[in-house]
Amino acid sequence: MKLKNQVALIVGGARGIGATIAHTFSNEGASVVLVDLEKMKSELDKVVQAINQKGGRAVAIAADCSDDHQVNSLVDETVRRFGKIDVLVNSAGFRGPLVPVTLISEKEFDDVILYNLKLVFLCCRAVLKQMVKQKNGSIVSISGTAGREGMAMRGSLCAAKWGVVGLTQTIAKEYGPHGIRANVICPGGMDEPDLREMYAERAKNLGMTFKELENQILALTPLRKYAKHEEVANAALFLASSDSSHTTGESLNVSGGRLMS
Repeated sequence: MKLKNQVALIVGGARGIGATIAHTFSNEGASVVLVDLEKMKSELDKVVQAINQKGGRAVAIAADCSDDHQVNSLVDETVRRFGKIDVLVNSAGFRGPLVPVTLISEKEFDDVILYNLKLVFLCCRAVLKQMVKQKNGSIVSISGTAGREGMAMRGSLCAAKWGVVGLTQTIAKEYGPHGIRANVICPGGMDEPDLREMYAERAKNLGMTFKELENQILALTPLRKYAKHEEVANAALFLASSDSSHTTGESLNVSGGRLMS
């Protein structure tokens, strides 16, 4: 097992990529602490119940990780229960408005930065203090194509996700001497309800049909298909485990070739 006896804190674990990462990590021996907003508690509990029924070890904590006090409390609670934190996964996010830059309100821009960048900063800062004490740890943050290239109608999200990449590289350089690694995963398009809804809205604002936008996305993807949650989770497993023991500050593209570097 690649994560045997390790403790993973997964922010945004109620559904989607975060929930799939939780199952994947548990299958590889990790104890997982899943965090999401209070309004997501029922979905969070379902993920925890499913993991525990399979013989894993999972707990749920409802918290708003854009709030520094709540972040520090959940880190303290995790250490109290398990004694350490080996892995932090930042999987929470908020897509924000799908309009030209001039139509993004200040409040909308601030919210996107808050829930996609400041949240990651607060979680990393709190967990790093514990990882420095341990002299080891791995941080994996989810960015995306919006964190590697500019995209029409997604100005605020691109600003935030590029920020996640820059923050991650800074952490890698500052905390590498403490045995701590930090990396980013950049998934490409994904075929899931929330994203299909976003694609439909973005297509409308670009004056395109949904099918035209989808064809454009897939035409730019050499493998001609969307990413699956399991494929992103397997990338997270690689970055969390000793398989990537000499990898830090990297952005791992899981985009079917849409992004290459």
